[in-house]
Amino acid sequence: MKKVLATILIVGFMLSLISSPLVVSAEIRPYVYEPTVPDTAFAIIALYKMGDYDKVLEGCEWLMAIRTPFDSWGYAYGEDHEAKYTAMAIMALIRGESIANGRYRDVINSAAYWLIYKQKADGSWNDYLDAAMAAIALRELLKSKYVEENMTGLEEQLREGLNRALGWLQVNEPENDVERIFRDIALGDKDDLEKLTVEGELKAYKAFALAYLGEKVSLEGNFFSPMAVAMALYATGNEKYREELLNMEHFGFWGKLHYRVLDLLDVSQITGFGELREIACPYLDKIPATEEWQKAVYAHYFVLCSKEPELPENYSALLPWQVAEVARIKALLGKPYNDAVGYLISTSNNGTWKDFYNTAYVVWVLKSLNVSYDYEKSLHYLSANLTWMLNEKNPKTGEPLYYSIPTYYFSQAAIVFSQFGMSKELNETLKVLRERQYPNGAFAYTHQSVTGITTTARVVWNLEIAGLTNTELYRKGVDFLRKVLYAEIPEVKPEMANTTFLMVKDGRYVGNTTGRVNPTGLDGYVAIYPSKNPLMIKAVAVEGFRAESPWRTGNTKYVVIVLVVGALFLAMYGIIWFENRRKK
Repeated sequence: MKKVLATILIVGFMLSLISSPLVVSAEIRPYVYEPTVPDTAFAIIALYKMGDYDKVLEGCEWLMAIRTPFDSWGYAYGEDHEAKYTAMAIMALIRGESIANGRYRDVINSAAYWLIYKQKADGSWNDYLDAAMAAIALRELLKSKYVEENMTGLEEQLREGLNRALGWLQVNEPENDVERIFRDIALGDKDDLEKLTVEGELKAYKAFALAYLGEKVSLEGNFFSPMAVAMALYATGNEKYREELLNMEHFGFWGKLHYRVLDLLDVSQITGFGELREIACPYLDKIPATEEWQKAVYAHYFVLCSKEPELPENYSALLPWQVAEVARIKALLGKPYNDAVGYLISTSNNGTWKDFYNTAYVVWVLKSLNVSYDYEKSLHYLSANLTWMLNEKNPKTGEPLYYSIPTYYFSQAAIVFSQFGMSKELNETLKVLRERQYPNGAFAYTHQSVTGITTTARVVWNLEIAGLTNTELYRKGVDFLRKVLYAEIPEVKPEMANTTFLMVKDGRYVGNTTGRVNPTGLDGYVAIYPSKNPLMIKAVAVEGFRAESPWRTGNTKYVVIVLVVGALFLAMYGIIWFENRRKK
């Protein structure tokens, strides 16, 4: 009996595995970008022209995911909807509709209706680019096969809205080259485009405009933003730009960094986060470092990115900790640092530098560089000042004074207390840090204030320098950073839990399913994971995605009339022939 029962249990367990979605392998990857409409929409437009229909569908589904409840779009999710971004999305979705007919048509028409609803009486919207982009999108929709016939009067409204927008653009001048380029696209003004002299990313914009209007263009150069690379690809078809654009894709979308570059670089110092450097470093050159203090503060970021920093020379313009940082960076680069150290020692005020944080930072650097110095007075100051902050009350609030002291002050002091074996002070400092750490592992900037990556990264890095990686403080901080900056991305397969599959067959969207898809006979499918608030969207070709032309031929109605008349003529001829045969 026991053997029979065991057999039943085993069989039941196996059947449950068969009937449930398969567990797929997953990879923990940095997730630090967010989709933006201009980057994603123009990537779709360019890759559609190249025949990369899987990427087109991925981008279109991201646009669907970040639209507002009004079927309109802002620059990114959660931002105010604007005509320009809604127009870009319409243009992209028109191309997606030609691959998965029936998937995007309703949203395209609803978005176009929103544009008309928001149009002002004079034919404009909120700004010049709104009007130019809206005119381009409305013209595309009117040329397409996808104007909804069941929305009575919509086509006429779209045509009227387009004409009013074009009229407004003709009598109002653009204020910059971007507005001028899109104005010229809307008005079809190739001659004005040819006269335009531009540099940098705008060279790609101009090339796109001319190519969009049917001109052959040549273009060389490197471009930074996904939108500019997409425009260069559209204009030239150059495989170089295609590869660059595909490398800029993140889980199915194109966009911007969701986090500050410097925050990512701060986190990248922590063990296990080094790969973030590869993501953040390309953006570093865009951060200005012209002031003396900026050169000091940003120097270590350049070192992290294997770039030579420009170091300040006027130490009197810097805070003491910034001078110490210059000495530290010079030591890392193998350069003489005696001038910075000498300046610090000469400006010491009885073993202190300005305040608690500056003193702690200077002492850490001097000790790390093995500088011969009498640290006793500095350590006494740090210890006494810590005790004072912990015991003193704020006269205005009655709260302990240390409540208003930034958390990184204490984590910096923890390094020094650890360096010099000051266990009592170290334990008191760690107690403050424990108070400042929330259950999710993040550290507050001050007592019970906001949390974030900036403070948490700095504190965790300081704990690592202090050799406190075996503490719960450190582990929880690392866990927080990993949960915020990384995501578990599964390998896409026909069976995936918490995944919606969109099915495309014979160029038509034929529905969706959850957890499992049968790919047999499909052009392909699109996996959206997870089903709500997606992290990843991946299109998988089976038989191969295909695209119909989204554009109406110029004489479509005439052709239909001719076909109807021809059919009637043939029917009449058949009746006459049949009657003659019957009479005979």
